[in-house]
Amino acid sequence: MDPFTPSVSVIVSVYNGERTIANCLQSLLAQNYPADKYEILVVENGSTDTTTEIVKRYPVTLLHSPVRGLARARNYGIERATGEIVAMTDADCIADPHWLSGLVEVYQNPCVGGAGGPIKDFVHSNMSWAERFAAEARPLENYISGSSEFLPHLVGANCSYRRQLIIAAGMFNPDIPTYYGEDIEFSWRLQLKTGMNLAYAPNAVINHHHRSTAAGLFKQYRHYGFGEIFLDTLFAHNPGYPRTLRFQLGRIGQQVAVLPKYLAAAVVRGWRLFRGRITPYDALRPLYSFMIETSNIIGKLDAIVQTHFMRDANRILSNSGKYD
Repeated sequence: MDPFTPSVSVIVSVYNGERTIANCLQSLLAQNYPADKYEILVVENGSTDTTTEIVKRYPVTLLHSPVRGLARARNYGIERATGEIVAMTDADCIADPHWLSGLVEVYQNPCVGGAGGPIKDFVHSNMSWAERFAAEARPLENYISGSSEFLPHLVGANCSYRRQLIIAAGMFNPDIPTYYGEDIEFSWRLQLKTGMNLAYAPNAVINHHHRSTAAGLFKQYRHYGFGEIFLDTLFAHNPGYPRTLRFQLGRIGQQVAVLPKYLAAAVVRGWRLFRGRITPYDALRPLYSFMIETSNIIGKLDAIVQTHFMRDANRILSNSGKYD
């Protein structure tokens, strides 16, 4: 029997990715999948650094999306893809050599419409304290990440779909601002519109570069908070949707309640650092926890106001072209 090797289009959307795009492309070119069965499409999205010049060094297809926005860039690549399956990752990711084969194997089940695998930490010798903390916090989880989730979801760092289903579901929503959950929104919408299932592909591993600064982490967790409320607003009308305004206000209250504990822990650890019993990083960990919890709360409160208490997402959908 011939091996199961459907054609695959790998799409990498990139904006100002000069620091990581080379390693990303090298990992994609080193896949143990038949070379004549997959293509790599890099969709550059208005970069102002040397991203374009770096991409041109590699045997990949370079595209320039004329309109800003991550969802728009992904759609631009999908429209030009030729593979039966479209796989996506980000420019700050390193694919395991078995990533593609791990994704593809689950598509032998005809009921599978999309698949994604583990998103692990990219570990290197010069990791900043922010990167170390992010690696411990594990911000990116595929498929299901909590009891209050609506449906299984896939995130853009490690996801794939049958191309015909992407089109049937209406593509990524170009009106969703970048980093506000456009990937999760699409994975939910695809399941609702097509009735197809998502699958977890444990052998399809992506290694992800974390934010390297405290400011980057603050912005990331603010986006997570904002995006969660935004998704709640979009999907609240679906039967069985678990997160209501009351639920979110209760969760925010719990988050606020834990903030003094982080500050108290920081004081205790500061004393232990002074006594030479812990490292500076260990002393700062409660402050990092305080920071990301606070930023997440700020994002949620901002979104609650902008959605008129989770009743209307239109104001957010009108601000889709920016990268924040």
